[in-house]
Amino acid sequence: MSLGNAPVLPILLAVMTLIVGARSISPAASQMKNKINAQHVVSNLQRQIKAKEEELKNAETINRNFERMIQLVNVLGQVDTFLTERTKAVIKKLALLVEDEDDGRRYSDEDD
Repeated sequence: MSLGNAPVLPILLAVMTLIVGARSISPAASQMKNKINAQHVVSNLQRQIKAKEEELKNAETINRNFERMIQLVNVLGQVDTFLTERTKAVIKKLALLVEDEDDGRRYSDEDD
């Protein structure tokens, strides 16, 4: 077989070598591309995980702060109740003292 003056067999071998060589390079390039894609996917996932972890930490911090606020409101409510009860007791005692003074004046006025 010959193509003009050139034999066909060496040309076929050269073409086959290029095709096989291209295929052997192609899987290597494909593997490299897959590694780069895998690294890209992994880095994206790591960024997403970090973002979710940060979001979770922020949510926990906010939750802790709300719990502290609720505890503070409960304590202030107890203090308010205590002060209200003490104030009522003091006012009742003052009212009794004023009544006793009025009664004492009435009796002293009646004696005169």
